[in-house]
Amino acid sequence: MSAVPVQILLSTWNGEHWLPELLDSLVKQSCQDWQLLVRDDGSTDQTLRILVEWEMQHPGKLAQLLTDGTRLGSKHSFSRLVETSTAPYLLFCDQDDVWFPEKVELQYQALRRLEGEYGAETALLVHSDLAVVDQQRNLLSASLWELRGFDVEQRKQAYLLTNVVSGCATAFNRVAAQQAFPLPQDAIEHDRWLALVCAWFGHIHTLPHPLLLYRQHAGNQIGAAAAYSLRSLEGRIQAWSRQAEVFLHRFGDELNAEDYRLVAALAELRHLQGWARRQHILRHRLFKQGLLGNLALLLFA
Repeated sequence: MSAVPVQILLSTWNGEHWLPELLDSLVKQSCQDWQLLVRDDGSTDQTLRILVEWEMQHPGKLAQLLTDGTRLGSKHSFSRLVETSTAPYLLFCDQDDVWFPEKVELQYQALRRLEGEYGAETALLVHSDLAVVDQQRNLLSASLWELRGFDVEQRKQAYLLTNVVSGCATAFNRVAAQQAFPLPQDAIEHDRWLALVCAWFGHIHTLPHPLLLYRQHAGNQIGAAAAYSLRSLEGRIQAWSRQAEVFLHRFGDELNAEDYRLVAALAELRHLQGWARRQHILRHRLFKQGLLGNLALLLFA
């Protein structure tokens, strides 16, 4: 196991513009019982040089730098990091954000408290709100949750279609890591899959204040903007359905009959069209958060 209780998992790719600010914010954490575990996803800029120089300046803080040169994409790069990690507690980290000094301390303490409450053999996830900023760190919104209208206390069934957990604001324990990873090929995103698994088989706890600056720029993979484009609706339906299929494949034997029917209904959705699909959505109550999203789903699915 790791010599420190916390490992911060950072996947990098051409992050030279943002990486120094992130690394500086990690050094300023109030809790220093952590190491950084990094996987580079094939950068062609100065990212690797920045990381090597940072390691020389902060001996012992970099647990490992994985540089296999393979372009896996963000979600599978993070999966590789989880599979490589050895610490009891893990935090996802994006290269373009800035962490508040208390982030590691508050999330680590929250996980320890939750293990005392729910048991050390329970999959546990802690996540916080995020302050949204532009490239120059000008504040766009003090709360991503308010900006997106998230109900972060949603029931476990809602995680099948609506994710309210941002990977960069997430901490989780070793049990969650072992239960959710390695990431299935058809998982939508690493954080979304982890949240789904923890919601159904463990516990998710929210910290209702922002713990980082969530930077918005042209290179964001997901970003803070709501994604209700009708053009992408069919793609999202296909993605929800395929993820439900792999969820059943991995966890079907652990579900009760009612839950199995719900997940199976979502898995079937991509094979239906037109009125049959709308009837299926209504019959099985396959709804997202938010009125607009559900109207789009029923009118244009």
